Amino acid sequence: MARFSFLKLIRDQRSELPSIDELKKDLTGKTIIVVGANTGLGLEAARHFATMNPGRLILACRTAKTAEEAVQDIKTTTGCQTVEYWTLDLTSFASVSAFASRFEKEGGGKLDILVENAGIATNVYRATPDGYESSIQTNHLSTALLSLLLLPYLSKTPNSRVTIVTSEVHFFVSRLIEADSPKILDRLNEKEYSTSKVMAERYNVSKLLNVFYGRALAERLPAGTSITVDLVTPGICHSKISRNLHGSQKVVLGILKFFLARTTEVGSRTLVHAALAGDQETMQGKYLNKCNVEEVSDYVISEEGKIVQDRLWDETVGILRQKDGRVESVVRELLRSG
Repeated sequence: MARFSFLKLIRDQRSELPSIDELKKDLTGKTIIVVGANTGLGLEAARHFATMNPGRLILACRTAKTAEEAVQDIKTTTGCQTVEYWTLDLTSFASVSAFASRFEKEGGGKLDILVENAGIATNVYRATPDGYESSIQTNHLSTALLSLLLLPYLSKTPNSRVTIVTSEVHFFVSRLIEADSPKILDRLNEKEYSTSKVMAERYNVSKLLNVFYGRALAERLPAGTSITVDLVTPGICHSKISRNLHGSQKVVLGILKFFLARTTEVGSRTLVHAALAGDQETMQGKYLNKCNVEEVSDYVISEEGKIVQDRLWDETVGILRQKDGRVESVVRELLRSG
């Protein structure tokens, strides 16, 4: 049984991670996309990839100014000249679709590594222009849409990898109470339902959705697939993830960061490890913590958790089919039923 405690958190945070030299692989000719690579963990992970001679390193970011600065920073510090910035705004389904369409035209037909790192932590309800609660769309729905739309290119590439960045906070959700509603995602999206008490748990819930989605996607990949999907928690790190939090939660996280946080560079090694280490047999559908495979929460692997996972898959795909018609063919042609 997988247990999470404050003592385990302390031990995990103090664990020594492999050096980047131990994680390095030759990425010659390979195409890598890192989502949310303009700052924090994504930037440092991209910088590490840049030292491995990538054929193409795409920083998928929302803000042009910081993304362009990140490209220049990586070029200056690593000498890598194959890094570039593409616009991607996960608060917009249209932006995700446009990114996938651009990749179809300019991506060269294959994709080796997709690191889905972007996310937000907020305890205040805000709707996106598409009408979804911001963390549900950013952390879950758009993250899922991007991976599905890029699946055709991952499937054409030997030993390709999808790494979804989640968090150990998924352990804090002992049960997804929204599963008592006919539609889980509709309930999570309701403004009236999303009180301050509910939103206090929203980041934890969104990271649980990442775990459910990643495991569901891995389970639906057909036999003989070239794609490996894994999930990784970077632990508590010095990053900007808490910038949208308010009140006591921001204070508590600030205290934890002060005493326990890894540097952004050290934390980014967990993303690099998840994207490069192991093989399909050892990594498919696995959850990684401190560069090791660990068990997900008891709730996720419970009988109820499996039912919720399948429901969330069906709801997620149902929503995304309406946002981009390509989802239908991807699910039908590249995946099997759960």
